[in-house]
Parts: sequence; structure tokens; C-alpha cells
Amino acid sequence: MTRPDPLTAPFGAFSLSPLAEHFRRLPSAMPGDALRRGAESVVRRALMSGGREIADIEVFPGQYARVHLRDNRCEKRVFAGSKSWDSAERRAIRLAMASKPAGETFVFVDAGANAGLYTLSVLADGAAQKRPVEAIAIEPDIENRRRLEFNLGVSKATAVTVLPYALGAEEGEGAMVQSSTNRGEVHVASGSETGDTIRLRPLKSALAEAGVDRVDVMKMDIEGFEEPVLNGFFADSPRSLWPTMILLETRHEAAITDGAAGLCLEHGYEVAQQMRQNAVLVLPPGDQ
Repeated sequence: MTRPDPLTAPFGAFSLSPLAEHFRRLPSAMPGDALRRGAESVVRRALMSGGREIADIEVFPGQYARVHLRDNRCEKRVFAGSKSWDSAERRAIRLAMASKPAGETFVFVDAGANAGLYTLSVLADGAAQKRPVEAIAIEPDIENRRRLEFNLGVSKATAVTVLPYALGAEEGEGAMVQSSTNRGEVHVASGSETGDTIRLRPLKSALAEAGVDRVDVMKMDIEGFEEPVLNGFFADSPRSLWPTMILLETRHEAAITDGAAGLCLEHGYEVAQQMRQNAVLVLPPGDQ
């Protein structure tokens, strides 16, 4: 039997059998994080043991994705672990959404959107809360963006603006460095690194292009480029445009006061929550 072409095959071509799909969903019903995470690992290994590389799944309620299991860690993790994957981070976003006045649009920026999993999670939360959502997904890598746009298309996500460039401290060009093992680690070149030429745009310009004048939550995962981007943004943008909440990766820093998170703290943000790899930073109400 000929394997479908993942670039052209319609959604459903890589669906699991009914039995395998039931097995995939079993961990989500289990109580307790430790038990559920252990079950997710068992299920994931079992369903990938036959060489499966791709699966078409409902990744969050009402949101769908073609997940690639061999070259992108977040897609692999969410395949059998959509409830546990970055659960604390996604809960923080969900609570921020719920805290807004009823009917008010929730504005979400996904900087370094990868295959769009955070954006899809926010859209699912918006549907559950009956709240309109406006999302801006920024992804410069061609393959990651192809997956992102495919997933948005099959999820019928029309309230998402996709911006096809990388964020930088200023307008210009950079190089996109690839990873052979994890597409979540593609990044803008630094030092002597080389790669395909890409466009760089400041965050302020990206938000203007998307037509937003405020941001409720921004998730920023741009592989070490966060600090120069935020430094330029804080210097050049009115405080009214600063995100009320920023979710940042901090696992590479020696302390929360270093790097991009430390820069946010210098500009009035406070640490609301520290996870194993990420931190949630918020502007106090008086500073918004």
C-alpha cells in the first residue's frame, strides 16, 4: 500500500484506527499528573513502535493537527499527551482569558509558533469560554509554517494572522539555522552560524501589521533571540502595547533575573509563576 504524501494528502489520510485512537486518548482520563504522564509515555511508545511517523488527530477539543512524531518534540509530546503538554503554562493562559470581562476579545501572540500548538490550545479555550479570540502566529521557518497553516486550515481557524518572518531588534535580514532532530530548535543565526536568508522585523512592526493595539498574552519562544527583540520593543513601544502577560523560556538562564526574563523584570513585570522550563511574567494592574 502506497504511503500518502504528507504534503498533499487531505486531513484524515493519517488517522489512527478506531482502536488505536481509543488507546491514544486513554491517558487523558487518568487522575493525577504522575500516573497520566507515565501512561502517556507507554501509549506513545506503543503507537510509534511500528514506525508511525505522522498522525492526524484532534489535538484539543475542536482543534485538529497533523502531528509529525520523529522530528519535532512538541508534536511528539502532544500526540498522546495533549492534557499534560505544557499544562501549567496553558493553564496560566486559560486563567488570564477567563479573567477578562465577558465578551471582550482575547488577543494572543504566538511568537515562534512552530506547528501552532499553543495557538490551537488558545482557540480551544476561547471556544470553551465562549470568548472571541484574535491570534497572531509568527513563524519564519518554511516547514514549521507549512505545518502551522495546515493545522489552522483543518481546524477552520479564521481568526489567526500568520506572519512569515522572524522577530528582530530592528528591520533587516538574518539566517535560519536548522535542526536535524527537533524542529522546535530552528533559530536565527548568531556568530558564525549560517543558513537560509530570512526577513527580520521588530515586534512593534509585527503587531502593527496584524492590526492590534493591545496584547493580553504573548508566548515567546524564539530560541535565545528573546532578549534583543524585547529590548527593542520596550524601548520603542508605548506601554499600552506591552503584553499584560508574557510566557518565556528560562531553562537556559542561571537565574530568573538573567536574560529576557530579567529584562522584563527591569521594565516592571513581576514573576507570577515559575515552571521547570518557563516563566509567566505579568504587568501589575497599575502599570497596564
